Amino acid sequence: MNAKTTASEQTASPPAKSASRKPKPPLSLDQALAQTDREARRKAAAILEVLAGVRTPTAAAEALGITPMRYYLLEMRAIQGLVKACEPLKLGPKISPDREAQRLRKQVATLERECARYAALARVAQRAVNLLPPPADKKAVPGKKGRRHKPPVRAVKMLARVKASLEPPVFEVRATTVPEVAATP
Repeated sequence: MNAKTTASEQTASPPAKSASRKPKPPLSLDQALAQTDREARRKAAAILEVLAGVRTPTAAAEALGITPMRYYLLEMRAIQGLVKACEPLKLGPKISPDREAQRLRKQVATLERECARYAALARVAQRAVNLLPPPADKKAVPGKKGRRHKPPVRAVKMLARVKASLEPPVFEVRATTVPEVAATP
């Protein structure tokens, strides 16, 4: 290295890769065919012959050794695959659950640090203007029970009178017995 380079230049990391990656070029037809098995190539050829009008679906099914109904299902799957392959590729990194969880953990840690910083700034500002900090919750002290307020007796009597005036009057219902009928022989 040159003697004039600074220490910061020596420790600098290489430039980061750009976030947008170029998609891989598609395989050539020969490469794609080499990666598939012979049976898949036979089925694809039969479907292409039917779509081109060279064979009938029944003849293609007989050549493949399957029923015509199975051929139509196979043709439908092939067309769905063709349509799916024509969709535009999504560029950029794929979001995995692990990567998303890691990002959220970093965000939580950052927000916690920020919260602690703002709390410290609030305490400093309170001290600067001689404000007392807000009182702590008395209920938060463990092992100490708060005293329960006893209402005055007069308030209890008034409450009973108000509740009684709100309830509809209750009528007393007498229990009557039904006379037993003697069994006739």
